[in-house]
Amino acid sequence: MSECHEGVSNSEAVDRRSRAWYPIARAATIVAGAFVLVAVVLLLWDFSRRQATDPLESPEFLALKAELAKDPRNEQLKAEIRELDLALREEYFRQREFTEFGTWLLLGGAVVFFVAAKTASTLQQKPPMPQPQAVPLDHDARLGRNGRWAVGGLGLILGAAMLVLAASCQTELSENALPKTDTASAGAPSAAAAPIAASDRPEQPAKQPAAGPADYPTDEEIAKAWPRFRGPGGRGISTVADVPTKWDATAGENIVWKTAVPLPGNNSPVVWEDRVFLSGATEEKREVYCFDAKTGEILWQKEVPGTPQSTAKPPEVMEDTGFAAPTMTADGRRVYAVFANGDVAALDFAGTVAWSRSLGIPKNAYGHGASPTMFQNLLIVPFDQGGPKDGLSKLLALDAATGKTVWETKREVPNSWTSPIVIDSGGKKQIITAADPWAIAYDPADGKEIWRVKCLRQDVGPSPTYAEGVVFVVNEYPCLSAIRADGEGDVTETHLLWEGEDGLPDTASPLATNEFVFLLASWGMLTCYDAKEGELLWEQEFDATFTASPSLVGGKLYLIGQEGKCWVAEPTREECKIISESELGEECVTSPAFQPGRMYLRGKEHLFCIGSK
Repeated sequence: MSECHEGVSNSEAVDRRSRAWYPIARAATIVAGAFVLVAVVLLLWDFSRRQATDPLESPEFLALKAELAKDPRNEQLKAEIRELDLALREEYFRQREFTEFGTWLLLGGAVVFFVAAKTASTLQQKPPMPQPQAVPLDHDARLGRNGRWAVGGLGLILGAAMLVLAASCQTELSENALPKTDTASAGAPSAAAAPIAASDRPEQPAKQPAAGPADYPTDEEIAKAWPRFRGPGGRGISTVADVPTKWDATAGENIVWKTAVPLPGNNSPVVWEDRVFLSGATEEKREVYCFDAKTGEILWQKEVPGTPQSTAKPPEVMEDTGFAAPTMTADGRRVYAVFANGDVAALDFAGTVAWSRSLGIPKNAYGHGASPTMFQNLLIVPFDQGGPKDGLSKLLALDAATGKTVWETKREVPNSWTSPIVIDSGGKKQIITAADPWAIAYDPADGKEIWRVKCLRQDVGPSPTYAEGVVFVVNEYPCLSAIRADGEGDVTETHLLWEGEDGLPDTASPLATNEFVFLLASWGMLTCYDAKEGELLWEQEFDATFTASPSLVGGKLYLIGQEGKCWVAEPTREECKIISESELGEECVTSPAFQPGRMYLRGKEHLFCIGSK
């Protein structure tokens, strides 16, 4: 009898607790549901507002550029463009942060809503129970009070989050500007080399045998050429002499020749002995050009064949990127080109296509812009795209003679526009890459990861560089980072030497020596750091917009402005001494190539050879 009475008492206690918890769960469901509803409305409204106005094109900015084209020497207009450009970029990142933050809040609110709703539903479906005692137990009363406080606290937390989200939305409303361009987490260790699938094989197999172990140029041959983006090592440093420090293309001063380039492209020239190479492309056509370095004559131009996959539809690109942004690379045997639709091709020096293949159209709203490089007989192709969790980004090594995949490494990073470099650290070769949020080094022999540092954020455009055992990576957000290159694994806490926060570029790559690190911001600021300690030495402002990366020749900096004005400067620890100002006569967004007594530079319409006649 006592056992039965005890069982009834326990059932009554459970029933009382259920009735006490049900209103708490129901209130939590209502609060979380209201939060989710408001968050959805704000995010949908923000999305619809962006769709109404293309976030990649600001009418106000385009109008100012059109005015500048009519009056290219209007200094006030240039200042307005630089100011608006900076505001557009800042607004772009605010929009991205708003969307990301709002999405996480929405997800959190949804989880609370479903948990609370499920709990309320379970508690509401209670079986018939004996009548409760007339006087509830004290702990049930305390439970009700504590539950109400819990619901109130949840409401305050979600309300505060909603206020933050609404404030972010209001910040966006206060800025009536949209970005023009910008050259976009945590990653996992790289995968092992992937097997070669049938779809990975080149569309046009090479007719010659695979390259042997010695079928690649020596270090001395590479040092004499300008074989890739920013020259040997990708550092933008030349050891040649007698390059002119002043020229005027409109007057013909120190212009050896200039030749019109048939198709547009934003890639820089590469030089091997007496040949200069460029690529150009439109939606329908992709071509490679070979110029005589002495006369400027086009020795040959060859259309690169597409594949059904790469030509099914044109890729999404911005005008500032175009369909031929990656700079080619050469090895004295062949020259290699990559295009915005994912086509990769190798041509011999006679203009015959050795092989071509498609990597697939990259998922990149700005357009693919990363340039390939060489390691011995391997063509190293960066192919970052999509978001960090999409599983689309990768680094590939292709056999230079056949185009077949030798190894492929997955990268858990979003799209980037950086070109890898190959360095020698203590006798060990490394491929250095940069993308949000990692600077990562790979073994060029097999693609296995060596080390990584978490130091980048947002859309990463400037390529890495290297000097005296230190890798330098930078982006407009968040900083310049100096990394010792002798680590293994995640060395964020041990090998990050120093960071700089002034003069950060969004496009132009840094230039480093054993003494200085130079940054060139798009809005016209040249910044100099001490390479060892990270001390900010000086800043020099220029009345120009910069996309081309700085170059160093004989201790002198060559700076190419987007509007066609160029400067040569001699840097010291104390100052930046301007030696000369020159005019190219047309817009220029590319970086120069250097040979003894010559500088080759691609403008918007022409390839120029600058030197003494």
